[in-house]
Amino acid sequence: MNFKKSKNVNGSIRIIDVKTTVCVVLITAFCLTFSLSAQTTPEPPTPPKTSNSKTISRTSQSVSVEHDDNEIHNSSVSVSVSDDEYKFRARYHQSKNEGVKAILIEALGKDNLSVKGNTYLWSDSKNGNDIFECKLTKGHLRMYLDTDLASKGYTEKINALGKDLKHFISGTDAKKESERAVAKAKRELERAERELERAKREAEQAARAAKRAAKN
Repeated sequence: MNFKKSKNVNGSIRIIDVKTTVCVVLITAFCLTFSLSAQTTPEPPTPPKTSNSKTISRTSQSVSVEHDDNEIHNSSVSVSVSDDEYKFRARYHQSKNEGVKAILIEALGKDNLSVKGNTYLWSDSKNGNDIFECKLTKGHLRMYLDTDLASKGYTEKINALGKDLKHFISGTDAKKESERAVAKAKRELERAERELERAKREAEQAARAAKRAAKN
């Protein structure tokens, strides 16, 4: 029996080899991709940022004080109050230093006072933590109070001391300043009442206009 060789055998073998190679490459690539994806550690989500800002209220005053000898000396007082601290800073002419020192000694006493040359330092601590510090030099004063650690009574005392020092250093009168504050509050109240009356009139006008439009 005679067998005839097919002319397409070699071509068929080449086509099958190419298809097999392509399949092997695709399967290998798919396995490699899946393996890399499985080994990749997902990144944890970024936690939202939290705001720890504290409410801060600051008041500052800069004035010029005129003396009998016609000299003008600039003074400045800055008070910073936040949720957990009180800060007082003042700069003034050295001629006021003795008056400032007298106010401080009367309010703070001498128990926690240390003196080195022209520097007077009051300090107080609780359980190793600094609660209060007041430093006086010629023409400069700084006070700091930790209101979280200090008692309510002590905090009120330092606040009152700061007000007395501000009036003395800036040359303002506490009574006149209080009268100005009352007058300002009265003006703001009268303005608010006028705004309320105007809003009422506008609301009444709008209501009448709506009724006319409904009738038509």
